[in-house]
Amino acid sequence: MREIEVKVKAENLDSVEKKLQEKGCVLSDPIHQEDVIYSDNNLPWESSKEGQVVMRIRRQNDRAEFNLKQQRSNELDNTEHETEVSNPEAIHRILSILGYEPQVEVRKTRRKCMLGEYEVCLDEVDKLGAFVEIEKLTNDEVDPKEIQEELLEVLESLGLSRNDQEFRGYDTQIYELKHSLV
Repeated sequence: MREIEVKVKAENLDSVEKKLQEKGCVLSDPIHQEDVIYSDNNLPWESSKEGQVVMRIRRQNDRAEFNLKQQRSNELDNTEHETEVSNPEAIHRILSILGYEPQVEVRKTRRKCMLGEYEVCLDEVDKLGAFVEIEKLTNDEVDPKEIQEELLEVLESLGLSRNDQEFRGYDTQIYELKHSLV
């Protein structure tokens, strides 16, 4: 499945929540997520490009998930596969043997809802602040720029500005902070 998303920096998540409620959305209870992102040790993080694979072990509540993302047209357009795992430590060891090492940890509190066919997430990300993320799952043949424009229009209907769009994933933003690349 292809996941295309847009995210914007948000000043006030309360106002976005109110607009979502006006549209009939019910946000989830807060979800605390801790992600460890792995990439191939032989590929510099800064050279992220189409086809590159990153993997993630996500812990949330008493569950763990394993996720693989292969970049498509840009960092927020990926082919994605995920599954729940019962032994995240074994996945860590497997990834290490395959040459993938932990590069970044992302901690966030997320509330999410469905707005029609879109998943909307209100995120408070440690070290980065507040964001609103919207994503759409699509088939492989779509034009990602058209989908991202569609997503921006939905965000604008929630009172957000496309001028606040963030083109990097949380992992890249934290990596750049950690390595003083910004």
